[in-house]
Amino acid sequence: MAASSGIPSFLLPRGGLSQSSLQYLRITPRRTLLRHANFSSSSASHAAPTKPRVLEKPDKFRPPSHPARRVVNPNKTPRNYPGPPPTAKEIEDRKTKRYPNMFPPEGTVLFKFLTNKGIHVWISMSVLFSLAYFTWSTNFKRTSPYAHLLPGWSQLFSSPMSTISQFFTVMKMHAEHTTVISKEKRKRISDDIDKRKEYRIAHGLEEDDRVKADDAHVAEGVENAVVEGADNVQSVSSDGTAPMRKPKRWLGIW
Repeated sequence: MAASSGIPSFLLPRGGLSQSSLQYLRITPRRTLLRHANFSSSSASHAAPTKPRVLEKPDKFRPPSHPARRVVNPNKTPRNYPGPPPTAKEIEDRKTKRYPNMFPPEGTVLFKFLTNKGIHVWISMSVLFSLAYFTWSTNFKRTSPYAHLLPGWSQLFSSPMSTISQFFTVMKMHAEHTTVISKEKRKRISDDIDKRKEYRIAHGLEEDDRVKADDAHVAEGVENAVVEGADNVQSVSSDGTAPMRKPKRWLGIW
């Protein structure tokens, strides 16, 4: 009962402590002392080495805002966070549910309009052709003297054939007018070049190459005539008969 003297009396059972309880009270202080002794010895053994720890040298500079992280395969399936799977009704409702600033759901008219390539091509080509026609018509009205002869758009629905024929007639007149202007411009340029050449020849700044070219052309014509006459002359044998001409062979066979 000496071991139980430190325990208050109100904590002790009325019938006194059993043998097992007394034995446990005797063993518990010893275990506590052994645990403290082991902790002190382990702390002493850990504190024994005085060599400082050295961190491993990194392969490159990594700021704290961009630490090294493992490479994630982009082709890997996305991470599915835990949560209850959606029901069939929720999946069907998502197809028709609309959110602000979000692409329209499938099956709606707006979705078909935005995803139809034919509509986009038609709109793009219409805009391009409209801009091209506006540019051409503005330029034609400013430069052509036949712009006032073009038919109006209102006549296209009332008499389309006559409107189209009149349009092509005006375009033909415009093309002929442009051709005449281009020819006159080329003629003025060539006349100007000839006048400059004659002026330089008259003042002795340049030799007259036209006389030399004419003489060379005449001499070349005479030589060609002589050569052609020599080809036509046939040699005559002693008996007065012309030799037989060698037949021509095509591809060396006949």
